[in-house]
Order: sequence, then structure tokens, then C-alpha cells
Amino acid sequence: MEVTRPMESLLANFSILLFMHLCIQSVYYIAFQKRWPDQVVEVAHVLIVVIGIFFLYQLPVVLNNYWFDLRTIPMVILILYHGSRLGVPVLIIVTLARFAFPGEFIMLELLFTLFIPTVVTLLIRERLFRNLTYLNLFLYFIGIWLISDAIIGYIISDSVTIYSYFIRFLSFQLSALIMYFFIQTSTRNLEMSEQLRFYAEHDSLTGLLNLRSFLRKAREHESHVLKVVAMLDLDFFKQINDTYGHLNGDRVLADFAAFLSEQDDWLVGRYGGEEFIVILEAATKEEAYDRMKTLQRSLSKQQFITEMGEEIQNVSVSIGLAELDQQNPLMTSVERADKCLYKAKKNGRNQVCF
Repeated sequence: MEVTRPMESLLANFSILLFMHLCIQSVYYIAFQKRWPDQVVEVAHVLIVVIGIFFLYQLPVVLNNYWFDLRTIPMVILILYHGSRLGVPVLIIVTLARFAFPGEFIMLELLFTLFIPTVVTLLIRERLFRNLTYLNLFLYFIGIWLISDAIIGYIISDSVTIYSYFIRFLSFQLSALIMYFFIQTSTRNLEMSEQLRFYAEHDSLTGLLNLRSFLRKAREHESHVLKVVAMLDLDFFKQINDTYGHLNGDRVLADFAAFLSEQDDWLVGRYGGEEFIVILEAATKEEAYDRMKTLQRSLSKQQFITEMGEEIQNVSVSIGLAELDQQNPLMTSVERADKCLYKAKKNGRNQVCF
């Protein structure tokens, strides 16, 4: 057999692994941009890995009449990053598909190239992830190679040589480390994109939706139940800043935002300054009013502490409510709620005005 044939097959296996990664990376980036559901992304991920393993099986590397491929690598990397949720469906599909093709030693092949590496990876993945470095990954893949390709090659081939073992070992390690490098790079890029999106959509101080994102989500959320817009303004906030300093004023805003988010499943955003905006669903206007009064009573029991441990007394909020008119622009209802908020503050603050 020509020397170039194994090299061509190895390059084909490397190309399949890299193309598989490129496809998976593309799916995650498109899903990030289009906001696909997680289930759709997971199904696409599983299908890409299954198809990739199928092509790896169809393009084996032949060394001294021993056939091998790199199917173990995408299998264990999938398990390593995503656990049994994605790994088990791939394992089942690939196993069933393998029986559709004739061949010797099918059970041994599946046992050592897929089942045993999968089980071992499931058992150690959490411990490995706590300190995942190139060295640890290299040692891990040495172990995976020893319990998979090294053993099955010894069992089913009578013409195993040191040279063939070396080539198989080297190709296994190089492809695994290259895949890890590309996956880590893509993961960091995706995490940075998610952070940029978060900061673009959320207020940096409170973590709540900013006004633009709040209005977009409010338009997306359709409901046949009565929806009410609530404008909330912390009372005498300038006095808090003047008395305790702007840093502690920011602490009050952040703590109030957290308090507001914990009260109900309503949509919450920061309108600007010490003003916040909420959209809630209620059976009647009276129910919406009562829920806001309950919010004020809960706020009166909430503690606000400065950086020095001093309690900030009498933090209260004025609230203006307006029924959301879905036939008109959202800002029309927001403006009506803002007018009611003005009345609430004019009536003595810590009031709810509908």
C-alpha cells in the first residue's frame, strides 16, 4: 500500500472533524442571532455529530491492513461539553446506524470506540472540567486512546506494528487537541457576544432591561388578559444621594431593582434615573391596584444598607398605572401611566394612582 493513502485518509478525517466543528459553530451563532429555542439547537447539534461520525466511518485510515477512524473524538468531546443530554442520543443513533452496514467485529468496534469512552467520560467529566487545561486534556485523551483504539487494534489485528501504533496515537492526540483549541476559541467568542448583547439590552447598574429592550419585549408578548403599565419612582431620591452619597444611591437603585424583580413574574425595566417601568397582567384594574399597594407595603419592610452598614430609612415609591391599549403605540400607555405617577407624587408620594 502506498504511503500517501493513509495520509490522505488522515487528512480526510481531520477535515471532517473541522467541518463538523464549523457546522456546529455556525448553528450556535445563527441561533444566537435569531434567538432559536434551545431544543432546535440541540437537535441540530446531535444531527451534525451523527452525520460527522457516519462520514468518519466511511473514510477509514488503513495501516498494515488495520482500519481505524477518529469517531471516538467527536463522541467524547460531545459528552465532555454537553453530558448525557446530547451524548446519549448520538450514541443510540450511531449504534443503530452501524448495524445497517456489514462488517466483522461490530460489537467489539462499538464497545471500544464508542461505549467505553462514553461511559468513562461521563464518570470523570465534572472532575476534568474543574481544571481543564491542555495538559490535563492531553493526559485524558491518552487514557481514552489506550482504552479504545489501542485495545481494539491489538485484539482484532495480527499486523500491528510500533509504527502503526505511533501514527494512530499521534493522529488521535493532534486531532483532539486541535478540536479543543477551536471549540475553546468559539466558546469564548460566543460568550463575548452574549455579554455584549446583555450589556446592550440591560441597564449596567441594576441588570434590568433598558427602556429600548423593555419596549421590544412588551410588544412581543401578546396576551388576551388585561395588561397594565406601571411607572414607579423612588420618593425623595435626591435626598438619599445628598445624605448618603451617590454610591449609596446607586446601591439603593440596584437593591430596589432586585426587590422589584423578586415580587412577581411581571416584565420589569429601568426607565431612567430613579424611575422604573413594569407591565403586569391582572383580571381587573382593582387587582392591579391592589398588587401595587402590596408592593409598597413589602417595600416598607425592605432594608436598604449603605456600604458602611448604615440603614437608609423610609425608602418608598410612588406608582402611576394605566391600562395598556394594544390598539395604539405602547408609548401612549406609558405616557398616561407617567401622568398618573405625577399625580401620585403630587398627592403626597408613596401613593398609587390609576
